[in-house]
Amino acid sequence: MHKLLELQLKKCFGKEWESSSDAPQFQKFLNLIHESYQDFDDHSAILHRFLEVNSKELTEAIKEIKKGHDLLHSVTESIQDLIFYKNLNFQYIGCNQSFANFFGKSESEFLGKNDFELYPMEYALGFRQRDTFIFEKVESTANEEWVKNFKGDDVLLLTAKHPLFNSRGELMGLVGIARDITKEYWLEQELREQQAILTQQSRLAALGEMIGNIAHQWRQPINSLGLIIQDLKEAYRFGELNRSYVETISSKAMEQIHYMSNTIDDFRNFFNPDKDKKIFSLNKSIENTKNILKQGIRNSSIECEISIPKDIFIYGYKNEFSQVIFNLISNARDAIMSNKPNVPRIKIHVKNKKDSAEISVSDNGGGIPPDILPSIFDPYFTTKPERKGTGIGLYMAKKIIENHMDGLLLVHNTKDGVCFTIVLPIEKKNQPHR
Repeated sequence: MHKLLELQLKKCFGKEWESSSDAPQFQKFLNLIHESYQDFDDHSAILHRFLEVNSKELTEAIKEIKKGHDLLHSVTESIQDLIFYKNLNFQYIGCNQSFANFFGKSESEFLGKNDFELYPMEYALGFRQRDTFIFEKVESTANEEWVKNFKGDDVLLLTAKHPLFNSRGELMGLVGIARDITKEYWLEQELREQQAILTQQSRLAALGEMIGNIAHQWRQPINSLGLIIQDLKEAYRFGELNRSYVETISSKAMEQIHYMSNTIDDFRNFFNPDKDKKIFSLNKSIENTKNILKQGIRNSSIECEISIPKDIFIYGYKNEFSQVIFNLISNARDAIMSNKPNVPRIKIHVKNKKDSAEISVSDNGGGIPPDILPSIFDPYFTTKPERKGTGIGLYMAKKIIENHMDGLLLVHNTKDGVCFTIVLPIEKKNQPHR
């Protein structure tokens, strides 16, 4: 290196170099430059080695990043849900193919653009509002939104959006996942319509039961009124009409008329749907329901036994609960009339089980065949003869107890009949002060 440097200096300085090459200052200068070059060579070798080592690590790191990126891309592309990413400027920085296909665009058409550049104003405003909330509150959101796909079809999307953070924990944007739930929506609407039809049919069936029971309840007072009128006619014929007689006979007639009027009021209140939950007495509710049915039960010579050791208060829908008891007692009566046991009997027992009340309604009407027992709560399923059962009474009873009152309605056969058990929660905080 020293000789090479000397030749280069001779080439630059020519004769001047020849004449002064022995001079001490030039020799010193030459040595200084040589040492500098030597240092440069050493540092150059170290730098080269450093770059060589780090280049390999960098290459490996890039390969790992690419591998992770390819895996993420494969995962997102295999998902049918719509996936997209936005930065803090509300611009799209990525999406999967499902998202692009939904709007009839390529993935690249979304990059760097915001919602106002891609969608109608009504959509863009809604998207921007929800995105802004995420960036301001740094919270996830989920909502249902109707949008049109590239075919112009109305599609209901369930969209969840989440804040997106970088490796330092700094907010850098958001990620969204949207799922097409249009089919589920219309299926739910169809089920609601069917439920409304079943509810209406149940009410009509209950109305038929009500009219039948009113007829039972009115039969005796109508007979009494007939006898009063007949007696009045005979009293006139024999000259027995006087003030005292007219007042007595009028009082008896009005007593029967009031009874009939009260019967109508009882049935009307019984079948009115409750708008709100309230605290009610199981004892009174069951007794009132039995009284509505008592004439039909009495005419069938059925003994109805009620056992409630302690009055229990429930928080729920009083009339709906009464309709369930009405339905269970009516079914028990019909089963007994069909099978004609020697001593027809219906038992209603209530037990207080700490946090719940257990109401059982059992009969000795022969029970339900085991092979159809699991199906008795299905809509339109009935064990009664054609035109005598709608098959929706027990279905609605189960809906009322389990969906409206957070309870359970169970059934099992006994040795001579069937037993329905209602389990309802007792909310201590809603018990009245006594």
